[in-house]
Parts: sequence; C-alpha cells; structure tokens
Amino acid sequence: MVMHNSAQAGEYMLDEIGLGYGHGLDATSWTQLDLIRPLPMPFNALEGLPLHSDIDIGLAVSNWETSGATAYHSSATILLRSDQLTTPFGSYFLEAGFGPHLISRPGKTRRLSTAFEFNSLLGLGLVLTPEWRLLMRAHHVSNGGISTPNSGVNVYLIQLHYLFP
Repeated sequence: MVMHNSAQAGEYMLDEIGLGYGHGLDATSWTQLDLIRPLPMPFNALEGLPLHSDIDIGLAVSNWETSGATAYHSSATILLRSDQLTTPFGSYFLEAGFGPHLISRPGKTRRLSTAFEFNSLLGLGLVLTPEWRLLMRAHHVSNGGISTPNSGVNVYLIQLHYLFP
C-alpha cells in the first residue's frame, strides 16, 4: 500500500513533495513542484474498503516554456492511488487524477484559449525506498469545451517524490 505518514507529522502537514520535468506537444519544457497529502475522513470514502486505495489531494505549481514564452500554472488535483503492486522487479503503484488548472498566459499556445482549464493525469510509480518514489505521469490539460480552441496539451513528466517519515 502507498504508505502515508501525515498522522505522525500532524493532521494538516504535507505527506509528500515531488519535483518533475517533462515535455509535450506545445511545451518545450515543463517543470513542476507537487505538494501532496491524503484527504482526511469523511472525504476519503475508500478508507477501510478492501480496495486498499488512497485518495490524496495534490497541489502543484509549474513553469511551462513554449515557443520562447513562459507560462506559469497552478493546479489542485484529486489523486486516486492504488495499493503497491509487488513483483519480482520491484514495487509499483498506479494513480489517476483530475482537477482545476489555472494558466497565467493561455494565449501563448494555439491549443488552449482560457486561463481556467482542467488537468487529468495517469501515472505509474516505482517505489525506490520507503521514502522515495519515481513517477512517470501523462497529463492532459484542456478546458473541457468551455471555449475554443480546445485541443488541449499533453505533457509527459518524470518525477521524483519524497514521503516524509
């Protein structure tokens, strides 16, 4: 299971911090900082179910370079994370997420037209040690049809996350 340590660190403390870098269509570089903690009860509806999944809230700030322009982003994502899957090659977990995404300069790309967008992601995490995780994530950012254009942007990130003991 993806172990969370926020109970030891205090109810409102961060559980996990991550740094990532990636590329994608219309994004020559994307740097992201993640701050993650489990959702407390009663929000974590999966608590105690045999699925052994966790629901986390992730806050992120990112810097996006495209065509010589810089845009800044912030997002809040609800993350659903699986239990650890242990194989002879290591321990892994899966994650999926969705949430609001704000962009400082949406007009700098032909693919996004509004400052308010939605972020969805799929990820695969490798457990390196009890404290360290390596994640590979695919993000899709689009406005959900609020305005045109709405082609969206796909970004692929490699992230290193640290879980506080």
